[in-house]
Amino acid sequence: MKKHSFKRTFPSQVNLVKPVLNEILEFLTHSFPFISSEDYFDCKLIYAELLVNAVIHGNNNNENKNVSVSINIINDHCFSSIIEDEGCGFNYEDLINKISSKDALYLERGRGIQIVKSLTNELHYNLYKKQIQFTKRMKKWIKY
Repeated sequence: MKKHSFKRTFPSQVNLVKPVLNEILEFLTHSFPFISSEDYFDCKLIYAELLVNAVIHGNNNNENKNVSVSINIINDHCFSSIIEDEGCGFNYEDLINKISSKDALYLERGRGIQIVKSLTNELHYNLYKKQIQFTKRMKKWIKY
């Protein structure tokens, strides 16, 4: 029987992102056995960006604070995920508006969120809970 959910919490240390990322990708590979290389790469990029952001920007590399990631499989081709940190949060709408109004390549911050937004089907940020939630529908069905 397939597991339909995944949850990990880890201390805010950049060197812990890669092992957690590998666990996430293994979970997604088992949950979507025919995941394409394109979707696999998209998921890897999404999680790498969001987990590093949570550690560095959310928790300011404070090892006494944690980052949590959860994944729920919705159906055979879709999942949702929440990444939460213990930081102060950021103004998501302001950042998205700034990205939209300027050439994002030249911004010091925000390119990662723009990339994640382009690779997910829905992206929401909850300032009060310091969490970002997204939904991803797989596009291809060819095993990598």
